[in-house]
Amino acid sequence: MNLPLSDVQMSIQSKTKLFADPEDEQRSHRIRKTILEAGNQLRERHPWLVQHQDQIGLAILVTAVTGIIFNITQYTRGKMPWYVAIPLSAFWMSLLHELEHDLIHQMYYRKNKKINDAMLAAVYAFRPSTVNPWIRREVHLHHHKSSGTKTDLEERGINNGDQWGLKRLLMTGDNMLAIYLRPITMMKTTKRFIHAQKHLSQADKLKLKAKLSASYAPFGHIHYALWHGFLLINAAKLAMKATGIAQPKNSLWRLADKTTKFYAVSIAAPNFLRTLSLHFTSSNMHYYGDVEDGNIVQQCQVWTDWRMKPLQAFCFNFAGTHAIHHFVVRDPFYIRQAIAQDCYPVMQENGVRFNDFGTFKRANRRF
Repeated sequence: MNLPLSDVQMSIQSKTKLFADPEDEQRSHRIRKTILEAGNQLRERHPWLVQHQDQIGLAILVTAVTGIIFNITQYTRGKMPWYVAIPLSAFWMSLLHELEHDLIHQMYYRKNKKINDAMLAAVYAFRPSTVNPWIRREVHLHHHKSSGTKTDLEERGINNGDQWGLKRLLMTGDNMLAIYLRPITMMKTTKRFIHAQKHLSQADKLKLKAKLSASYAPFGHIHYALWHGFLLINAAKLAMKATGIAQPKNSLWRLADKTTKFYAVSIAAPNFLRTLSLHFTSSNMHYYGDVEDGNIVQQCQVWTDWRMKPLQAFCFNFAGTHAIHHFVVRDPFYIRQAIAQDCYPVMQENGVRFNDFGTFKRANRRF
């Protein structure tokens, strides 16, 4: 059961050029053929995956949102402790991330923009720490075309290419710190990304620049104000306790303390856990800096090592399946997960690396 690809997907997957290793094009072709065949065979065994793909996406959205709201409600009623509510919500939010990614590629309700946009809005509402998904769509599609190069704004934005240390660890779970602690780096990368959009006029490039500057407005800024406020208030409380100073008793302090704590447990802390897990795995399974433009074999590795499992639990095994997506954009995340084991042997035989821990020492360079 062969499915048609959208124009954008075909343009991403048909991009070929002369590589330094001429075998890489053939390797890429063999891997892509295996992934397509595995996906087609799965759909032939379960035709409902095709017939109800839109409804499956919507069902995942409703289930995840219901799960998050249930956790928030139970925590508010005192029937679920914060240390249970946070990881459970982080898991549901990881599903929303995968759903958003598929929606960016128009995998659900492609012919119904209103529903597609409504679903994007819903996943954004529970993940306000992220870039506006309509803006991210442009950045992400470019990531597929030029993954790992200097114009790859998406990967650079999550610290790919930086040396590992305390600074990178802090930025990995906090998108705003990733900007504040690297302002010059992000300005240069944004400029390269805009310059790489050859199809845009100068006026459109200026509009794109303005749009990118508002990537986190307004929800992201509100989110990080509350999250950072929570962290600062609790740091102050610890300092006051250590020095024997009594906490303020005025209503403003109590309101700020109560509000930021509720938001932290409900939305901010689960998003921090999800983001830390996703960006740690994503930024280290994508190579950066010495990747040939358009050479898919060089773009990603696959994480299957047991040491990555705790992080994979909060990003739906992203680093175990995302390399498949680089070769074949067509398949939703749950299909990639279902066919992964069938694809791994051919991927490994044709140059895709597995569990390359050396990437941490090489600042994500491939070589």
